[in-house]
Amino acid sequence: MKKSDSTNFTARARRHARQGDDPELRALGERVRATRVGAGLTQDQLALASGVSRDTLIAVENGRESVRLGSALRVLKALGLHVVVKER
Repeated sequence: MKKSDSTNFTARARRHARQGDDPELRALGERVRATRVGAGLTQDQLALASGVSRDTLIAVENGRESVRLGSALRVLKALGLHVVVKER
């Protein structure tokens, strides 16, 4: 991959850092990241424990809309979290 002239990061690394547009998904991602860090887990460890790829976990933590619901639920379950659905 081509490296940026101003950084040592490849285009792929920068792509991972993209945040989602939905504030609720970003909040979910922040909760996942905080819980993972609080549990002392790396992204690789949580991805392995939840059965998703590290790229998928990064997408969840960044609140991206492209993540499948099943994948997000596996990550939450591995952290001991769950989703509560309620009316707005």
